[in-house]
Amino acid sequence: MTLPRWFHLRSLLLLIALGMLLAACSQVGLVYRNLDWLIPWQLDDYLSLNREQKAWLKPRLQAHLEWHCSSELPRYIDWLQRSEALIEQARPSASQLSEQFAELDGAYKRISGAITPTAIGLLQSLNPRQVADLYAAMDEDNREDRQDYLEPPLATQISRRATRMQQRLRPWFGGVNDAQQARIAQWAHTVGEQNRLWLDNRLRWQTEFRVALDARRSADFPARLTRLLQGRESVYEAEYRAAYARSRQALAELFSDLLESADSNQRERLTARLRALRRDLAEQRCAPASRVAAGASR
Repeated sequence: MTLPRWFHLRSLLLLIALGMLLAACSQVGLVYRNLDWLIPWQLDDYLSLNREQKAWLKPRLQAHLEWHCSSELPRYIDWLQRSEALIEQARPSASQLSEQFAELDGAYKRISGAITPTAIGLLQSLNPRQVADLYAAMDEDNREDRQDYLEPPLATQISRRATRMQQRLRPWFGGVNDAQQARIAQWAHTVGEQNRLWLDNRLRWQTEFRVALDARRSADFPARLTRLLQGRESVYEAEYRAAYARSRQALAELFSDLLESADSNQRERLTARLRALRRDLAEQRCAPASRVAAGASR
């Protein structure tokens, strides 16, 4: 499993959100157990923290990870169990799947809320050189993503979107048949110019983030960053909010149709992988709460 190179400062811990949980990774338990060094490793792509900053961050990161292990993992395990029951139905409805997706939003919000104080403290400690390096890394990511996702003609964007979805489904379905490929192509076309809206609104968020970070010594910085981390939708344009809702519905309808058309081998493979993932996560061991509290207080 290749971890993504991204850190948009909306969260220190989104590497452990459900993007990882649902990734086609047979070693998710191994990855989860090593997040204490994987997250700083990813963070180094954007921020070169000094010794004092690393020492300050380490116990707080550990406390966040242990909170996530004790509070969030049980939610994920329950979510996976209910997902197993859902796909056993002949045709899970789009509305049922949408409800499952909505729970992922809840996980994101809980994580964002939990790590906001740490993000505020870390960002307030940055010196001008660190901020400049952060902005340069964000600019590089934006250039790469625009080259990959926006500069190609729309028809190419749609074709690549369909190909990515097929690749993501392959570990779970073991490949898709011709009818399923056609349905995926239809979905990719329905989403349309989602790439443009996504990148434009990410840039809007980053612009506000930069304004806030440039004034990180001001009294209202904690409130401004809290809004950016916990209320991202307040920055989005109305067009993107509407498009996001439509794309979520389109994705639910796609999965509903794919599950209806799935043969017995595809369903068995999907169920087996969900069950294995649930078992792998259930085997994780969390540190005692007392040790977490002591670490965070240092």
